[in-house]
Amino acid sequence: MRYLVGTIVFGFFLFAQAESLPGVSYTIHNHYVSPRALSMGNAFVAIADDYNAVLYNPAGLARREEGDLNMYLDFHFAQNFVTFAKDIQESSKTEGTENDKRDAMVATIEKVYGESFGGRVSAPNAMWARPGWGMAVIPMDVSIEATVHKAFGPTVNTTVYGDSTVAGAYAENVEDFFLPGEFSWGITGKFVNRAYFSKGINFIELAADPNLVKSSDVKEGYTVDGDLGFLWSPYIPEDGVFSLLNYTKPTFGLVVRNVLETGFGSSLKLVNKEPNTIGQPEKMYRVIDIGSRWEYPNFWLFGGRGALDIKNIMHPAWTPKKGLHLGFEFDWTMFSWWRGQYRVGLNQGYWTAGLSALFAVFNLDVLSYAEDVGPASSPQENRVYELRLSLNF
Repeated sequence: MRYLVGTIVFGFFLFAQAESLPGVSYTIHNHYVSPRALSMGNAFVAIADDYNAVLYNPAGLARREEGDLNMYLDFHFAQNFVTFAKDIQESSKTEGTENDKRDAMVATIEKVYGESFGGRVSAPNAMWARPGWGMAVIPMDVSIEATVHKAFGPTVNTTVYGDSTVAGAYAENVEDFFLPGEFSWGITGKFVNRAYFSKGINFIELAADPNLVKSSDVKEGYTVDGDLGFLWSPYIPEDGVFSLLNYTKPTFGLVVRNVLETGFGSSLKLVNKEPNTIGQPEKMYRVIDIGSRWEYPNFWLFGGRGALDIKNIMHPAWTPKKGLHLGFEFDWTMFSWWRGQYRVGLNQGYWTAGLSALFAVFNLDVLSYAEDVGPASSPQENRVYELRLSLNF
């Protein structure tokens, strides 16, 4: 096992190739995101103790003692995105000559130079986690990012991902691991159909047609890939210099995502009937996530945990800032049927915060987080607010 793990990790580093992102976005797009993880800086690799383990770290399923079925609706939105889209629509209706319409569009875009707008909708979806295995069915997960800048005239760089996913995961514990402690591994296989659009749209195009996305420009394809995950909780002697670490119960995680990295070469032609004429969607990159988890000592006011991750290593848009994720989670309980968590964190250099409340089977998540949507030379914040409504059984 020691040599197998070492060979796998070394091999993925060895064959990683430097490349640039297609389209007009510098964002590291996450195929799936959890409000619990995002509100604590998206640091979740070594936690993965709920249904999110299926797509965050399948090794966590090996440590489950009971089932967890979650059905949810997700809404992510930038506060100013709806206003901006409405202003674009109104500007395109300006009466007069074509020059009048273009001038109105330029004035609308100039108001928001340098700003970014983003949103995401995911509904209705289901994830089911059991001891040793899990499943996810996500028919619709659509995200949009728009950044306004000056190019050859005012331009709105727009990128859209529309993913449909079916995934299955398996995990187990390893009894004879060469390091003392508890070691788990897991694998997730996934089918993903992706519709993808990424283009800079200038003011002339917007004046003629205010729709940011046209189906004829959408690239579409499907792929089959998998994630490989590991968790290790080291054994710590009760006596000695490290004995105090027993209070924090450290766990370390590693996930290799999109092991095959096969791209989206074939299409179901659900959105664009002729997708092969304009190329394939942006692929799901092979990346490595590493992380650690630390429990709070029992004498703290709240129970809970902290986590530190370095994620998306080998992604073309990766920088140390975009790779850093830090979070803290504080548990609270009123009754067995009424409980939740408060969370804070740091995601790609920007603060995150949120709370969860479970009332019987109804679960509410509200949070705010931000992503770095700029290049390495000029970071740019895209602040997003999220609401998830779910039923948890």
